[in-house]
Amino acid sequence: MYRRLSLLFAPLLMCSHTLSAQSFTQTIGGNNSQDGVGAMVAGAGYALGVREFVPGDGRHEGLVYAMSNAGGFESSTTLTDDRPSFLQGLANAQDGTAFLFGSVIEADAEHDALLVKLSTTGSVLWSVTPEAAGSQQYWGAATLPDGGAIVCGVNQLGEGHDVLIARHDQNGAVVWSHVVPGPTDAEAHGVTVDGNDIVVTGRQLTFSGKSDVLFMRLDLDGTVIWNTTSGGAEDEVGRSIISVGNSTFVMAGWTDSYGPFDETSLDIFPQAYLIAIDLDGDTLWTETLGDTIHENHAYAIDQAPNGDLFIAGERSTSALSDGLIQRLTVTGDLIWERTLDTGKEERLTHILPLADGLVCTGWSFGPFSRQVLFIRRNADGF
Repeated sequence: MYRRLSLLFAPLLMCSHTLSAQSFTQTIGGNNSQDGVGAMVAGAGYALGVREFVPGDGRHEGLVYAMSNAGGFESSTTLTDDRPSFLQGLANAQDGTAFLFGSVIEADAEHDALLVKLSTTGSVLWSVTPEAAGSQQYWGAATLPDGGAIVCGVNQLGEGHDVLIARHDQNGAVVWSHVVPGPTDAEAHGVTVDGNDIVVTGRQLTFSGKSDVLFMRLDLDGTVIWNTTSGGAEDEVGRSIISVGNSTFVMAGWTDSYGPFDETSLDIFPQAYLIAIDLDGDTLWTETLGDTIHENHAYAIDQAPNGDLFIAGERSTSALSDGLIQRLTVTGDLIWERTLDTGKEERLTHILPLADGLVCTGWSFGPFSRQVLFIRRNADGF
């Protein structure tokens, strides 16, 4: 069973991510706490998915901000009814539509997964919350050519998390939904689709209490073909994954096990981490991105029009953090990196490649509290 929150019938206009403008850096929000979870091109401007915390009510809300071509705020629309909602991310489709995903809190205090489809103008086409026992949250999504989506996340029934993977059709109906139990706590954070193949990444706890990167492959009917983990002596997490062609998939996340060793602290600082795998789950190459001064985390990966990789994340010290954007070759060689400092802390969690650059979304904590961070950069990161 699933609950349909709203359904607006509107024509879908075919478009590509080609909006052109000068670079900008915008922080948007009020006294509450706002996080940007993703951006889409919407008409002559953009639409942003936003998670807002309202202290007076002690609850979160999901919003869509309409933005101008220069990144200026124009209007805000609340997505759900009186139930608290937690948006986790946004998945962009080739036809210009997009999916917001996360969860809502029901009266029984359990999470129900949430999936919202947005039109090319950023308006809500439909929104569904599948009902199941326990708590379900969608933490990643990939779009399908038929207008549907594959989603992944967590299922909690009692103690611990199990991986949740589901398929929704173009009208929001659940085609199939699987909970994949494992020997230890596991979460799915990212998913991609290549033809008839679904590849998922996330994290799996080890019996020593650390975490390894989790990989899974399914077909479009939901059959699990294989699952495997990759990790070292410390913690590894997979946060985002894309298909780059030739049956190759690249995961972005972070590692505490690999990278340059700091002789002062006798430790390895967390490094942004890439793993390329094939359809059999075999590792093709790995790359760590970082140094012995900062902690580096990759939260999103996507592909530029020429095939290069864009990475978005965070570079931090013990007290401060900056937003981080990196451009790499399709085999993981660094081309350039740019940091962003708008206050005390910044994090970028979503990338939308454009024909002549990219836009990134996340959050900034500064003199006006925690606000949506929305930036546009050209192909060289400026």
